[in-house]
Amino acid sequence: MIPTHRILPYNDIWLDCVNNNLMAILISHHSSFEKLPLTFKTQYWKKIINQTFPEDNFESLLQQGLMLPKVQYDTEQLYHYLRFEDQLLEQSDIPFLDEMIQGALDKKKYVFLDVDRFFYSSGREAGKIHFIHPTFIHGKSASGEAYTVIEDCLSPGRMHDYQTPLEVIMESTQNLIQSGKKVRFIMVSVHEGSIRNFNHDFSVQDSFISEMRSNLLEDKVVFLEQYGLHYQLGLQALTDYVAEFEELVGNLNETSIFALRSSSFAQNHKKNNRLFKLLEDQSSHTNLYKQLAEQSMELGRLWEIYRTTVIKMIASNSVRDQAIVKLEEIVKKEYHMVQTMKMATEVSNS
Repeated sequence: MIPTHRILPYNDIWLDCVNNNLMAILISHHSSFEKLPLTFKTQYWKKIINQTFPEDNFESLLQQGLMLPKVQYDTEQLYHYLRFEDQLLEQSDIPFLDEMIQGALDKKKYVFLDVDRFFYSSGREAGKIHFIHPTFIHGKSASGEAYTVIEDCLSPGRMHDYQTPLEVIMESTQNLIQSGKKVRFIMVSVHEGSIRNFNHDFSVQDSFISEMRSNLLEDKVVFLEQYGLHYQLGLQALTDYVAEFEELVGNLNETSIFALRSSSFAQNHKKNNRLFKLLEDQSSHTNLYKQLAEQSMELGRLWEIYRTTVIKMIASNSVRDQAIVKLEEIVKKEYHMVQTMKMATEVSNS
């Protein structure tokens, strides 16, 4: 037996490779969970250029696009509706791995298993790069020879249905454990009580706009110990992006991460557009929320145009002035939307 709810890839917003699949689980149990990300707290992050980078990997990060700003979501709400059972696999578990996965599925649970995508049959890393990744297993193929998973191995920032043969999982697990690496086996199940108590009609408080604005204006630097790096937060990260455009964009070797991060900003504004429209329907301050909805839609469109412009620029090695102008326009409109948020907050508090 496998979980009875059909799982579809969640691609409305790119959160990360785990949280997008957790969203897919919840939506499969009730469609109203599609609205849950509307109230995820959002922050803009960017690695600071002028700092010491561990293992001297600055050039590699720059060339991949990992120095570009990104949208960071607080997804803590997701974990209220799910339950997790976590264990580390040992050598003695390997012969029983198929049985362990099938046993979890029989109990209507889902599995996240650390798999090295080097052993995959297709995808960006297959046969090229050793990349350990939490693979989301939600069923088994009709033949019983492969597990049905949802993966982002085919294109960055997009989840796809995928099939992973048992021998791939076995080979990866054996290799990782023999190399002394930890392999996590995580079972995930929904918390039925919490799901029943979810506000399926979904309402948003006016005060949430004030929180959004504070996050965007929070001009501070934080240090993440796990990466050993400092990050600039808030809209200042985008201001720095404009100033550092030549270094951040001009040194890209390939555009997949750039496309992902630019798309994330566009997705975030489309999410905000839905949020503002909900507030417009629920509130008496309809004009300001309508204005915010229009501004967020415009910003989503501009981020998409900017992404296309830069990709074409890199492909043809053309002049960068047009891309810089578009980025400057975006940042100006980001700040303008924050001013509209201020007005909306003042009116709602009056």
